[in-house]
Amino acid sequence: MAVTSQNDQYAAMLEEWQEMEDALIGPRAISAGGTTYLPKTSGMIEAESLAATENSPLTVEQAKQLYLAYKRRAEYPLWVKDSLRTMVGLVSRQEPEIQLPERMADLIDEATSDGFGLKQLYLRIVSALLTKGRKPMLAEFDDNGRPYIATYTAETAPNWLTADAGGRQDLTLVVFTEQRLKDGADEFKPEYETVYRVLDLEDGQRYRVRILNEAGDEIESPEYPGLVGGSQSTPLTFIPAVFAGSTDNSADVDEIPLQTMAKAALKYYQLSADYFASLHYTAHPQPWIAMNGDGDMRVTGPMAAWMLPEGGTCGYLEFQGAGIEALRKAMQDQQNAAAESGAKVIDIGGQESGEARKARQNDQHSALYSVCVTAAEAVEQMLRYIAYWMGMKEAEVTKQVIFKVIPKFSKEEVDAAMLQVVYNIVQSDRAPNEVLFESLRKAGLTDKSDEELISLMTTGGLPLPEGVD
Repeated sequence: MAVTSQNDQYAAMLEEWQEMEDALIGPRAISAGGTTYLPKTSGMIEAESLAATENSPLTVEQAKQLYLAYKRRAEYPLWVKDSLRTMVGLVSRQEPEIQLPERMADLIDEATSDGFGLKQLYLRIVSALLTKGRKPMLAEFDDNGRPYIATYTAETAPNWLTADAGGRQDLTLVVFTEQRLKDGADEFKPEYETVYRVLDLEDGQRYRVRILNEAGDEIESPEYPGLVGGSQSTPLTFIPAVFAGSTDNSADVDEIPLQTMAKAALKYYQLSADYFASLHYTAHPQPWIAMNGDGDMRVTGPMAAWMLPEGGTCGYLEFQGAGIEALRKAMQDQQNAAAESGAKVIDIGGQESGEARKARQNDQHSALYSVCVTAAEAVEQMLRYIAYWMGMKEAEVTKQVIFKVIPKFSKEEVDAAMLQVVYNIVQSDRAPNEVLFESLRKAGLTDKSDEELISLMTTGGLPLPEGVD
């Protein structure tokens, strides 16, 4: 097996992770994706084929411009980015319970390689789980012997293996890709190369770290980290890596909570291209002229009136737009689907009984509540790996290393966050107000009819909770 080999689950999800990454970046990335996200119409394909032939009335460049104009008219909404901001904002109000021994206390304020503390790390994990369903992490020590937690993206962990160890599944191989500056690279235009950080258990018992190039050759001497953070005589017998997930923290790939919203936004983008192209053609009819014989045609007047010879006729090829309303309705359907999916991710059942909430959470593991819990458990596991690595006994680790978040969202906070997601979608792209009204009724903020709420909107009396802009 080559170092560039990919786990089957990774290979299956790579395209979806890229789609989610582009959804977060927004219109710039989606537009740059070209036909990946917006296929050409059959007419555009035929025009480009015709332009490549001899005696074509179209140049190749003119044929390409048909698609570029079509793509520029399309509109990609920022539903995913706006919803993620709302959800992370809701989570940021939760204060983790943190307990660490004195020698690990610095991690509270400086836990990552770029100097951020544990709470910021936790929020980063929550964000990654909502958008990718996965956040790989690795316990490390810097050159000064200080511990930290290295983080990777879902895309930079291409391979892993697990094996049964005493009745549980433990990691036996993890491969991370990293970008390293090439030797002799220009300081003003740096060039990077991909290297592979390979973590495994030599002979199934001794933690080993190797840095390989794409050919599988070692470019650094292997390291065998031992207790207290160095190459000690007592080796680590496990790989100190954790794959945080949206449903649990096993190495398996998890579902993506915001994927339904991203899919709806992408479908809206595709529909909008046809919608706005239809509006364009409706507003710009194609003139035509038919003349008999050799008579001359003249154009005169400030509005370019045509003077035709006897027997000449003219008119417009006009797009009737019969399908425009169907396109508009389909776009609204995608807006509704996005609003509903975002609200479902946030929904934690503010007024449910304990048993009812537990039953529903077991059925909907990708809810924000579940993401908060698994993210906290992943951070705690990383801290325990570091504590053990620093020489603490297992009993001490369990008692002295704690990082917990038990989400305690108030009904008002949840309602505000849910409504903010729906409100953003309604306001940004003019989704039907009925979507917002139904959310208000579900939140118990009103029992008024749509007509009564429309009246309140005109007078500024719509009952939005505090926190909704």
